[in-house]
Amino acid sequence: MIIIVCENIPATKTVATAMGATTEAGNGIYNSDTLTVVCIPPRFIRQTPLCEMAEGEYPFIPDKFRMSVTMKELERQLKPLFREAGEVVFASDGGADAQARFFNICRHFRVECPRSRMWLTRLSYGAIRGAFHFRESGRHLHRLAQTGLVSKGMDMLFAYNLGQTFLRIGLPEYNLTRMEAVALEYVGDLTGRFDSFSESPAAHSIRVNVNGGEGFESEAVWEAEEDALAAAADIPVGETVSATLTVDETDRFNLRFHTLLTLQMDAFNNFGLMPSKTLRLAQNLYNKGLISSPLTRCSHLPEKLRGHIRTVFPDTPGYSWGENGASIDRHAIITLRAIDQDLPEKEKQLYWLIFNRMKAVVEQQPTRKCATLEFKIGETVFFRQWELTSEAYEVTETGTFQTDVTISDAAVYPCDTPVAESNASTDVMCALTSKAEYVDEMMQTNVPYTMETGDYGSALDSLVRKGLVTLDGGDVYLSPEGQYVYDEFAGREFAEMLLTWQSEANDLYEGDQTGRSVIEGFSTSLLDMIATIDPEAGE
Repeated sequence: MIIIVCENIPATKTVATAMGATTEAGNGIYNSDTLTVVCIPPRFIRQTPLCEMAEGEYPFIPDKFRMSVTMKELERQLKPLFREAGEVVFASDGGADAQARFFNICRHFRVECPRSRMWLTRLSYGAIRGAFHFRESGRHLHRLAQTGLVSKGMDMLFAYNLGQTFLRIGLPEYNLTRMEAVALEYVGDLTGRFDSFSESPAAHSIRVNVNGGEGFESEAVWEAEEDALAAAADIPVGETVSATLTVDETDRFNLRFHTLLTLQMDAFNNFGLMPSKTLRLAQNLYNKGLISSPLTRCSHLPEKLRGHIRTVFPDTPGYSWGENGASIDRHAIITLRAIDQDLPEKEKQLYWLIFNRMKAVVEQQPTRKCATLEFKIGETVFFRQWELTSEAYEVTETGTFQTDVTISDAAVYPCDTPVAESNASTDVMCALTSKAEYVDEMMQTNVPYTMETGDYGSALDSLVRKGLVTLDGGDVYLSPEGQYVYDEFAGREFAEMLLTWQSEANDLYEGDQTGRSVIEGFSTSLLDMIATIDPEAGE
């Protein structure tokens, strides 16, 4: 008998139907002659909170973490099934965190038969049967579970010990996660950099109009207005000067399909949905089989899905399928079928947001053309850049061409000093995610997506709910309470430490580390962090 383990009822019912397990043997348990599909919710086994284990000790680093079953009736139903199982298969779209839960279930039931994994990227019958047929087994799944277990252990160590540290120095506990701490430090650093920019003197640039209306701005800016005016005095208003027109063509993707991050960004910008709300709505759509799994960082589709896309969009000239890193188990968020049921308004909005992004991606031009018109007066360079679309795209050749422009007028304007960063909510989400992924790439880890360590949008959302971060017109700022916490982090590079140790945990997937060594190393760094904030810790 094969047992297939799912983590929620909608997925369990869909998997059971796809696999022909149509006999309901209990709530969340479905049978056929050859297999059983069971629902074991994530809360089935509870990790004992450190506050229950520490008994007031601070700082507290346990020798081992304890687990306990919270659903005794379900446990009684499952025991005979696992005892008779010939293979146990885990069916989920989750990453290391989900694999860790499956590992704990098998350890609890003392499973000794073969174990495997089917990736539920899409909840359609054909995709489910395909995932079962090509299910994975091997040592890499064990290492993936170890990554999840170590990540969860670091979460528990961090949340308990930092909370106790805050209480000791007179701050509320806040129950900060590692991701929230990284996000808070980033927002605080960003606020400090913006404050320094606001204190700097205003800059000045020169703007000119040519050919009766096209606006150009100087590449350079000047701190002193008199310097900008001196440069502007050399501009020959009313005269014609030589210019260079450059038309470049690129096949780099302009628009890409949605990932969880870009979906959260679009939903916030278009509907004002907070990131965690977007994730919940997307999970609902996934559970109903309307979209593919939202737990993805991949913005491309594999060649194998070309046929599916063409059932909706017959022609796809704007998408280069090729080798883009996507696979049938790891690809961008797409719609799977038309809406055939009543949906809450927010879910419907999110569904069409995904559909319209798909339409825009496949209908875009296969290449892009950008034009840059540039001319120079003395040492001052003026330029304007734009993308060629519609008829201009068709008729304009690529290359570099000489032309002339007639200068209509010129003037000096105050401008902001160029700032490379933004505190817009969606930009902060993107920067945080990119920062974490860059650390992973530098350490050459390739762990499949895990929600607990990848969703910085929800981390920012949580900081807003805790009152540590505020949103003003879509821009992110520290609240006064957040500033108190940030003051304890400022200049100490705690975020760098946390990201580095998460990458060490992810490296378990490659088999180059042991879970014990990572936990011990993180514990040492955490104790150093605590001692920096609270020098009396442990006394």
